[in-house]
Amino acid sequence: MMADKISQFLTANMTEATQISLKEWGPKVISFVQRIIQSQEKQCNGVALVTSGGTVVPLEVHAVRYLTNFSSGGRGANFVESLVQRKWACVFLHHKDSEQPFRCHINRMSTKQLFAELAAPSRSPTLTAAMEAYEKYNDYILYIPYHTVIEYMYLLQLLTVTLSRQVECLQSVPMMLIAAAAVSDYFIPLERMSKNKISGGNGLTLQLDNVPKVLATISEEWHGSAVDIPRYLITFKLETEETAMKTKAVHNLNQYDCDVVVANMLQNYREKVLVYWGGRHREKEPMPLVKPQNSTMETLLTNVFLQQIEIDMHEMAEKKQEKDC
Repeated sequence: MMADKISQFLTANMTEATQISLKEWGPKVISFVQRIIQSQEKQCNGVALVTSGGTVVPLEVHAVRYLTNFSSGGRGANFVESLVQRKWACVFLHHKDSEQPFRCHINRMSTKQLFAELAAPSRSPTLTAAMEAYEKYNDYILYIPYHTVIEYMYLLQLLTVTLSRQVECLQSVPMMLIAAAAVSDYFIPLERMSKNKISGGNGLTLQLDNVPKVLATISEEWHGSAVDIPRYLITFKLETEETAMKTKAVHNLNQYDCDVVVANMLQNYREKVLVYWGGRHREKEPMPLVKPQNSTMETLLTNVFLQQIEIDMHEMAEKKQEKDC
């Protein structure tokens, strides 16, 4: 079974201490989701697992050197901001150094702007809005950091299984898995990894193995319990050539049973995207979107996703009612 093979692969490429540490996130996710959904004070319209940031491949066990699949994590952070403001609880699986919701507005300031802001008698409207939003919505976010590609894959599998199977109150709540992290294609197996720092001076030749493709298994797990409520799997395809972008987006829809693939070009990915629909909406034409002048692309995409989920929920409820009759 593919899921078992992936579990064996992950176990073989992590230290025992790392596995013990990462496993602790399972119960924490259950507690977080139950607290939000069962709260008398907070409204919860859905739950999203958002992955964000780059992944690194260490060259040593006690790592000094890394290969990095870089991503700032801005897209994932913006998605979380948009979702929590619509009362969606977010499990935020992020690289430990990637951009964070609300804080990213401060990070974009220059050093001069930041110190001027701190010295000013009153805060700017931008900083005030970010602080107010953080105070109002931060309880809707569970932050889960990772560093290496192996840690990311382990946590993605753990969180997918936990949310899809182990939280009974989620059976009547819509969910989205927004896979916005930049996942490395290659890695060095633990058994071949140097334990200590690799000596320099004589050049370096590396043999990298392919990282197993886990998206099909994740998709099967994520959709497995979805009968009468939407469970969206949303992935991204970034390319530098338009024909390749379109071809690979369609491939992802078919290969991994994605509900949505957001395709974009490196040259203008912040400004334009093409939304491909899968699942029950496979007949829909790709939807071109352009970033609004005073908003973010992620806010626009969130609106599109939530509008379609609302339509799906209404249709699913009608079909269930007809079936029960």
